[in-house]
Amino acid sequence: MTRFWWLTLFCLPGVFLNSFQVQGATLPVIVNGEVGAIWDDGISAFDAANPNFGSCIDDFGAGCPNVNWVWSQGDSGYEVLKLEYPGTGVLAGVYFKSSSPVDLRSFSGGTIEFDVWASEPGTALTIKVDCVYPCSSGDWQIPQTIGPSWQSISIAVDDLVNRGLDLSRVDTGLVIWPQALGLVDIKLDRLVWQTGSGTPSGTGGPTLILDELSGQTNVSPTSYPGYQLAWSDEFDQTDLDTTTWNFDIGGGGWGNNELQYYNQDNVAVDRGHLVITAKRENQGGRGYTSSRINTEGTVEFGFGRVDIRAALPRGQGIWPALWALGADFRDVGWPYCGELDIMEMIGGAGRENTVHGTLHWNAGGISAPYTPAYQGGYLVKATEDFGAGFNVFSMIREPDRIQWLVNDELYHEQYLPDSLDFRPFQNPFFLIFNLAVGGNWPGFPDGSTQFPQRMVVDYVRVFSVSDSDDDADGDGVPDSEDAFPADPNESVDTDGDGLGNNTDEDDDGDGYTDSTDRFPLDPSEWLDSDGDGVGDNADISDDDTVLSSFNLLLMIIAADRRGDSP
Repeated sequence: MTRFWWLTLFCLPGVFLNSFQVQGATLPVIVNGEVGAIWDDGISAFDAANPNFGSCIDDFGAGCPNVNWVWSQGDSGYEVLKLEYPGTGVLAGVYFKSSSPVDLRSFSGGTIEFDVWASEPGTALTIKVDCVYPCSSGDWQIPQTIGPSWQSISIAVDDLVNRGLDLSRVDTGLVIWPQALGLVDIKLDRLVWQTGSGTPSGTGGPTLILDELSGQTNVSPTSYPGYQLAWSDEFDQTDLDTTTWNFDIGGGGWGNNELQYYNQDNVAVDRGHLVITAKRENQGGRGYTSSRINTEGTVEFGFGRVDIRAALPRGQGIWPALWALGADFRDVGWPYCGELDIMEMIGGAGRENTVHGTLHWNAGGISAPYTPAYQGGYLVKATEDFGAGFNVFSMIREPDRIQWLVNDELYHEQYLPDSLDFRPFQNPFFLIFNLAVGGNWPGFPDGSTQFPQRMVVDYVRVFSVSDSDDDADGDGVPDSEDAFPADPNESVDTDGDGLGNNTDEDDDGDGYTDSTDRFPLDPSEWLDSDGDGVGDNADISDDDTVLSSFNLLLMIIAADRRGDSP
């Protein structure tokens, strides 16, 4: 019969069993040869040889042909739990069960820790934690091989939460089995749940601590051979640069049945980082808020490279995206304009270790009926997930292909046939950064989703090709002569100062700003002897108000550039 460890969490106050919330520093599962009292259904096992993976409960494996367990003398003087596998290769695992669900939310940010030993030739282990079927953390593989020397294992509770564990209704202290399912004995000791230090992990939680984010060495350069830096935002200012970034405002699902309301308040700049925060709060008839920003009409990019260094959020129903739409979106709509997804990730159920790169278009081109099509690829991160810290997400555009990279590692390449379908990808695109909540693809938040969640962007850098024959923005001006090779609207530079007219506050360089210069394109046209609004260089009669048709045309052009009437 299973022996229970009956002390109340090392005599800490505020500890209640089963359907109540458990609070305290340490929650025992196995300590000093005893099972913690909360796991009052004792030690059990599941066995694939039994009908419907039937369990053998508190019988030392008598009802499970592919696993047994005994208490064995340990080095510390206390007994340890020994799991015996006969080497049949049939899946069977041991678990510690509570008769009623337990609220373990106080262990968010903490760890599950245990000591483990395995007989030769050793084995890797798989664990999970269940939270009332079918709720579960899903399988978590401990990759290192456990051999005939004791090893200490520590698993972040938040990592299991991010895979689907609902801490408010946990009913197993741990489920564990050997990965190889060979002939092996496994010993377990000092298996406990441990509360954390209170320091937030990743981008979620009440406080963002940038220094605690991992991936500090995942960075990218400010120059590449064959490219030139056309534009960047390092987010070094105190607020978002609203001369570059626009806000998309509203709810309505955005075509994906999303749940958030986008506003301006959920964007901040924090010590050189753009932070977009998703919150559980009501606004505009929606149950969540977040933000979506874009560079439409301000910064567009063509052939070249885009690097975005970012740390992503976590949680079921969370959907961060770094993407782009064709600059003609307002004229032709989606998907005719084309869409480039530099990075998308959907949270929950262990999906935070995977990012996707995709392109969307209309099959048959601009004149064909509405027929959305897409192709893409994905990268699965071998180590910590993308919510743990920073990674650099990149896209390289060439006339005949698009490449997606993470930390300069190529993971997908899409070739572009010369056809109407892919014609949009010869055009300039503008950037969009957003953090959605819910939707057809990620599903919707559940009890495991913790708020607030954040997407943190350190920088975005746009590089254009530097070869003199290339024209990255398609404006007809070679990049070697184009002051703004990523902006198709920025091609005219009247005074040759390197600032195109759309950016230059004094287009003709005569010392008068365009807002006060009646003739902003004429560097010698500033004296108006008779005050008739026509400068002497153009006025056929400097002492009266007669205007030639040529002069009137110049005034119309100048006024049109300012957006007023002549």
